[in-house]
Amino acid sequence: MKYLIIGNSIAGVSAARIIRRHDKDGDITIVTKEAYPFYSKCLLPYYLRNEVGFDETILADENFYKEKNIYLIKGRTVTKVLTDKNKLLLDNNQEILYDKLLIAAGASPIQIGNGPNIFSLRSFDDVERIKEAAARLKKAVVVGAGPMGMKVAYGLKGRLGCNVIVLEAGKQVFTRILSKRAAFILSKHLINKGIEIKTNSRFISYDGKHVKIDGASHIEADFVVMAIGVKPNIGFLNSSGITTNTGVIVDSYMRTNIDNIYAAGDAAEAFDPVTKRYTINATWPSAVLEGETAGCNMAGIETQIKGNVSSNSIQFFGLSFVSAGLLESDDQQIEEEIIDEDIPKNLFKRLVFLDNKLVGFEFLGDVQNAGIYLDILKEQKDISQFKNRLSYLDFDYGKVLKFAGTEERFFL
Repeated sequence: MKYLIIGNSIAGVSAARIIRRHDKDGDITIVTKEAYPFYSKCLLPYYLRNEVGFDETILADENFYKEKNIYLIKGRTVTKVLTDKNKLLLDNNQEILYDKLLIAAGASPIQIGNGPNIFSLRSFDDVERIKEAAARLKKAVVVGAGPMGMKVAYGLKGRLGCNVIVLEAGKQVFTRILSKRAAFILSKHLINKGIEIKTNSRFISYDGKHVKIDGASHIEADFVVMAIGVKPNIGFLNSSGITTNTGVIVDSYMRTNIDNIYAAGDAAEAFDPVTKRYTINATWPSAVLEGETAGCNMAGIETQIKGNVSSNSIQFFGLSFVSAGLLESDDQQIEEEIIDEDIPKNLFKRLVFLDNKLVGFEFLGDVQNAGIYLDILKEQKDISQFKNRLSYLDFDYGKVLKFAGTEERFFL
C-alpha cells in the first residue's frame, strides 16, 4: 500500500504515526514545502519571545522518519492532484503515485499589503524576520486581535521591548473565542500591561512609515505584523474533483467525496457537533484528533471522529483563559450561567447550555477544572439531572461522565 501525505505538521505526522502502527510494511511518503523537519507551530510565539530555543520546537528530527520508515520530501510544493490517476505533481515536475492520500497541507496567513516591513507569523523564517525587525525598530502595529495577533503583541511588548498597537476591525478582542464581558476583562489587563488596543479600526494600508486605518486616521509604525487569520492551502486542488468550501469537506471518517482521499488539520472542514455546522477547527488538539482518525481509516481501521470541538487555552502576562464550544448565538435560544465574575481580580466564569446540554464555557483568571467541563462538552449528552450542580462540581464526576457516555478511561 502506498500512503501519501501532503503536509508535515501535526495532522500529517499524527496520521503517519497511526498508519505505521497498523501497517508495518506500507510505503509512507510525506511531502512538505518547508525545509525543516516536524516542529511545533504552537511554540513559534514562545520562540519569538525567546522562551524556547530552536531545538526545543523540533518535535521529530530526521531519526524519527528513519525509525518509522517514512520518506520525507522537503522543500517541495504540490501543484496538482490527478484523482483519476491516483497521482500528484510537484513543483519540480516530479510525479508521485498513491493508493491512499491525505491532504494535511495546513493554512497560510491572510496578507493585506506587502513590503519590506510587513510580516506574518507562521514559520521559523517568519519569526527570524520579526526578531530582526524588532531589534532595530521599536514601533510595531499588529493587525488582528485574535489568538495569534495577541500572542505576537505579547511577545513584542513583553520580551522584545517594542511599543505595540493592536488594530481590530471588530468590536472586541478574541471575537468568537470570548464573550463581550470576558473580552473586556482581558483587554483591560493587556492595556494595563502597556499594549494599546484599537477596536473598530480596519487596516487599509501601510506606506513604510504610517498605517492608514478606516476614517483616514494614520498611526506611526516602523513595522507591521498581519494576524487577521489564515486561509487553507488548497489551491492545488482546483479541477481535482475534490469537494471544497473554505477547506476540504470531510465526513466523520475524515474522508472526502473521493473514497481514497482524506483531509485533516487546518485544511479540513469537518462537522462540529456543538455548533452543528461544518467548520475548520484550527487548533492543535483538533489537528491531532483529525490526523489520527484519518490515519486509522487509511490503514483500514474504521474509525469515526469524536469530540472534535473548538477550544482555546492561552495566557497573557500571567492571566490565563480557556474557552470552548458555542459562546454566543443569534439564532438559538442558549442559556447562560455566570459562575464567577470579579472584574478587579480579572475573574470570569461562564457556562452555556442548549437543550439541557453543555455547549460552551469560558474561564478567565481561574481555569481550574476546565478539562472536566471540556470532557462533558465533547460528549453532547443530556445532563439535565446534573445541570443545577454543574457550576460547583459537587457531584461524582465519574457518574456524570458515565451517564453522558464518556469512555471508562476518563472515570475517577
